[in-house]
Amino acid sequence: SMAWNNQFVAWSSALGVRVFDLSERCSLGLIRWEQPKSLSLSDFRCNLRWSNSTTLLIGWVDTIRICVIRKRNSIEVSTRDLPGFIVDPVSTFQTDFFVCGLAPLEANQLVVLGVPKERELENNKSLRPILSVLLYKTCDYVEVCTDSLSLRGYQEFQCNDYSLDCLIEENQYFIVSPKDIVVATPYEHDDRIQWLIEHGRFEQAMDVISVHGGRYSLVSVARLYLDHLLTLGLYEDAAKLCLRAFGNDKLLWEEEVYKFVKVQQLRAVSMYLPRSIDCKLNPHVYEMVLYEYLKLEPPGFLALIKEWHPSLYNTSAVINAIQDHYNEKDKAVLLESLAILYSHEEKYEKALAMYLKLQHEDVFALIKKHNLYSVIHRMIVALMQLDTDKAIAMLLEKDKMSPDVVVAQLQAREDFLYLYLDALDRMDPSGRFHWKMVGLYAKYAREKLLPFLKRSNKYPIQEAYDVCKAKLFYPEMVYLLGRMGNTREALSILLHKLENVQLGIEFCKENDDMDLWNDLINESLDKPHVMTKLLDGIAGYINPELLVSKIRLSQKIPGLKKSLIKTLKDYSLQVTIQDGCNQILVTDYFNLHEKLYKTRQKPLLISNDFYCCICRRSFLAKESTFYNNSQSNEGQDIVAFNCRHLFHENCLPDKSAEFCTICKSSK
Repeated sequence: SMAWNNQFVAWSSALGVRVFDLSERCSLGLIRWEQPKSLSLSDFRCNLRWSNSTTLLIGWVDTIRICVIRKRNSIEVSTRDLPGFIVDPVSTFQTDFFVCGLAPLEANQLVVLGVPKERELENNKSLRPILSVLLYKTCDYVEVCTDSLSLRGYQEFQCNDYSLDCLIEENQYFIVSPKDIVVATPYEHDDRIQWLIEHGRFEQAMDVISVHGGRYSLVSVARLYLDHLLTLGLYEDAAKLCLRAFGNDKLLWEEEVYKFVKVQQLRAVSMYLPRSIDCKLNPHVYEMVLYEYLKLEPPGFLALIKEWHPSLYNTSAVINAIQDHYNEKDKAVLLESLAILYSHEEKYEKALAMYLKLQHEDVFALIKKHNLYSVIHRMIVALMQLDTDKAIAMLLEKDKMSPDVVVAQLQAREDFLYLYLDALDRMDPSGRFHWKMVGLYAKYAREKLLPFLKRSNKYPIQEAYDVCKAKLFYPEMVYLLGRMGNTREALSILLHKLENVQLGIEFCKENDDMDLWNDLINESLDKPHVMTKLLDGIAGYINPELLVSKIRLSQKIPGLKKSLIKTLKDYSLQVTIQDGCNQILVTDYFNLHEKLYKTRQKPLLISNDFYCCICRRSFLAKESTFYNNSQSNEGQDIVAFNCRHLFHENCLPDKSAEFCTICKSSK
């Protein structure tokens, strides 16, 4: 084989390929070719092709080598007797087929004609020749594409029967066999797109259109791709394709969405439908989606009702559809959907009714958002059943609900009424409902009853006592009897019902009533163990002699001696303290009286700023004399009262007055 390009000629021999420089009339070197295993180089044609003036393509047996002829540098040429050019192999790689011919395509790309190394198993005949586009690297290649060629008589032909030629300038390639000549050209973009469509590679076709354009439009291919995906049942992929291809084109969406209707897969495309102000489809489209969800997937229906703006569809039509398809199985989903739709239509009372049927906590948010306090009067019990804490917090909001209305609605549910009034009492101390709270506390919170009775005085005491008496609440009865003045009965309860002498002693101390002490002493005389407690507790309140004198001579009282000693010491200490206090009081009295007397005797400094409280004239006369306690001298005397009001003596209506005419204070 031989290939000639300008000044360079390449030919093959049994040893390899030699390149000759016609200008310098010298060989640039021999490119040796390795002998293939179990094959002979002489059985295969060496294929040589110049891709340009300095690049030589060599394909021999199953090996391809790309060589570049470069000029030697001046130092190499001057120091050694060498040609001016050198052949430099830049890429060598082995293929899976025998090379019949090769030609350049683009940068680092080759068109290679080859014959498969394998043969048919049945008759050992040749397989179809192949035409490949290879992207070569230093020691390897990447197969860009490969086509099998259906040439006549290919079964009988060998590698050397085929050849490949080309017109690089016209980008045409000629495949020659003994019976056919095939002209091949690189695909144009439209050809490639058509081929991709015919082979079902729509995604790649759309990518090519996006980059290069052409006679095919993205929408036309997308429609074909959409039909293909729907046929395969790939509904999610089809929906995503619509978003990519149709964007915000309202007409395209409305045309193509009906393809999903036919296969009942509007649910797949629902999340991709345009919903913006700029691109809003016909309401019928959104209603069809909702209707399909309603029939086939109610939870998804509710999700869309929550997500989609009500302006996208006719809410009344959707409400009617729900009512037509109502069933107990999906009751919760359908009721919540109705509640949301009624809210969209501002039919809030119906929306509240739906939420309450559901026992759904969104009812509280709906009431607050739309200020629906005026329509919930008959729903208060239901709201309390739903969430007591939230309901009470809402009912207690300032100026939102009248307590009278709430109390009236909760009369049938005293447990809720107790919780509401208990919370109301913490916020509103006016006590307007304290008359009801006694019975409620007695029934639901006994531990709160006594503190409530002590801090409030806005309940009927007799009724409260009757309630406590009916329930045998003795501590509360004692407190109420004390307030009613029936202290002796209260003491009797402490001693006989509660059997708590210590509380009886404390009760007597609080009331400081001698009759109570006598009753307590009389009740304790026949109880020796009580006598010692009484002796220990009466010090400072009554004379211990009153108790000791009533003790019988033969009566045995455990710890009596110790209690008597303590009582006498406490009593003696109390007497001593009282004497000391009396002495301090007397001393303080005389000291303070003396201080007051001296203060009253001090002169009063009068300046030009002082004036008569009647005539409003300043006391300017130097000869004016100060008099206290209404005593006056001749001339313009000044009368001063203890309140510091000053008068000319002659201005006073009554010169002998003992009290200031302005504030009636004593002189």
